[in-house]
Amino acid sequence: MDLEGGPGAPEGARPGSLPRAAGVHWNLSRICVDAAAARVSMESTVKRAETFERQYRGRIASLSAAQLAVALKQVGEIENDFSRAASYAELRQTIGEGGIETKGLVNLVERTGETLSNLTRFVGLEWQAIDPATAELTASARELTRYRHYLKQVTAEAPHTRSEAEETMLAARETAAQSEWQTLHADVLSHISIDFDPGTGMREHTLDEMLSYIHTPDRAVRLRALDAIYDALEGPSTILAQSYNAIVGDRLAMDRIRNFSNPMQSANMTNDLPDAVVDALMDGVAARYPLAQRWFTIKAKVMNLPKLSLADQYAPLGKSREIAFSDGFDVFMKAMTKFSPRAARMLRDAAVENRIDAEPRNGKRGGAFCTPVAAGDDPFVLMNYTDSIDSVFTLAHELGHALHFILAGKAQSPQEMGTGMAMAEIASTFNEMLLFDHLLAVETDPASRAALVAGRLESGFATVFRQTMMSRYEKRAYAMKDQDGAVDADGLSKIWFEENQQYYGNSVDLPEGYKLGWSYIPHFIGTRFYTYSYSFAHLASLALYATYRAEGQPFVERYLNMLSAGGSKTPEELLGKLGIDITDPAWVNKGFAEMERMLAVAEAEFGGSGTSAAA
Repeated sequence: MDLEGGPGAPEGARPGSLPRAAGVHWNLSRICVDAAAARVSMESTVKRAETFERQYRGRIASLSAAQLAVALKQVGEIENDFSRAASYAELRQTIGEGGIETKGLVNLVERTGETLSNLTRFVGLEWQAIDPATAELTASARELTRYRHYLKQVTAEAPHTRSEAEETMLAARETAAQSEWQTLHADVLSHISIDFDPGTGMREHTLDEMLSYIHTPDRAVRLRALDAIYDALEGPSTILAQSYNAIVGDRLAMDRIRNFSNPMQSANMTNDLPDAVVDALMDGVAARYPLAQRWFTIKAKVMNLPKLSLADQYAPLGKSREIAFSDGFDVFMKAMTKFSPRAARMLRDAAVENRIDAEPRNGKRGGAFCTPVAAGDDPFVLMNYTDSIDSVFTLAHELGHALHFILAGKAQSPQEMGTGMAMAEIASTFNEMLLFDHLLAVETDPASRAALVAGRLESGFATVFRQTMMSRYEKRAYAMKDQDGAVDADGLSKIWFEENQQYYGNSVDLPEGYKLGWSYIPHFIGTRFYTYSYSFAHLASLALYATYRAEGQPFVERYLNMLSAGGSKTPEELLGKLGIDITDPAWVNKGFAEMERMLAVAEAEFGGSGTSAAA
């Protein structure tokens, strides 16, 4: 593995000098000078929106294409300015900076966002009122090129949109209608306390701490930890189920108000994907479950077990080296430079300009993300770097989002910069593949290679198979609520266990307690049908990576052009230009062929054997 320092290291860094990314913090003044400036910016933005409303309300249908382009440009600028101030406030809160001042600023962001929505909502509603043929003709004008797809999407939403007064009321009640149930669900989970001895003495653990033990090398600890988790969930499962029951009921009621034909339709429209494409994706993934089962069988042999228990699913194989942040950043830069020196230069600036916050510390939130700030602005990345190869992959993942935001933000209007999550996750996964193949080529230590191969394979399986399984479970849960009028803990447990049994087959023993596995997954509570987007993006990214391996450099600019397009075209159009026809259910085969390639690498590393997965 390349561990030398180099030009990819942040300013002031020396090789190996940044354990756990010490000192790698954001410089948020690049977004906004201070909280007072952010407040002034939001006040100014509201005044501009009020002026815009006075100028254009009631006139959208009468505007020429050129005049409409001017109006949409102003809306985009309003959204951009607000996004910049909102990002500043939310990023301050994320790293625990500013205390009461930041809390007040975040509250102002919430109020300002609602105000701006109310002031500009008329634009879309008046556009939807135009005769569809006239609207299509207007949108086709050269002056509206930068807004054409956005306008088509607004038109497509017309059957699901209510009057302005109704939309204003629905927007006001949307958060309140579900937030209390979501808060209750989160509070119940956050107050679960489990007495557990991981081998260092008995102490109280949170649920998140307990879940972390599924990655420990000590099998006895893994098995005991899972049993303790499911025992602890048994008591609150009724409350957790009732929270979900209320949330699903509210969403189904809103679907009826908005004339959605099925519970997935709104999520599919957000992703700009036809229902048929999503249904075919989920069916295609389920048909490939045996590919994951093949790995679980190999892993059992490697671990000298007759069969994996669920607690063994993410048990570590091999052992990764430690790698400091500056070195990890340099390793990724080498991988990216091989692919595209131009893209590497863009991402190198994220470190040089202090747009990465990587040091874990008190008051900072966990996890990782990349935020675009605003169209045309440079994105900011948050992660919690732990001197591990997994952290390097997290860095690569988030810098994939950054590359997408940079390219799309410079090329597209604010209205067409962003994409649904199904497309947004492609660049991040693609970056992970670039890093994986680079590391595989340079790593010579057997234990590190084993950890690398197993970790990437299992991450891919979790993203494609497990995320799809969760959407299949979710689909059945909504059907249960719709048909029976309620979902309860027993009903949710039954369908959860059945869907998991299909995924794992006979390759993994599922403990009885795992019937409550549905109860602590936040995606079901926060955003419905959130998870299949990861499966789509992962398979699309693998298919694109296979094309890159076959074509080499001629592919690179086409790929970067796709990222530059942002949300200006549908996924079908964007991926179609790179040879992927998502309307053909067989498109997933190219992605699965890449997974087969990675599984073959794993078999070679571990000396496993198995038969080919079913098509």
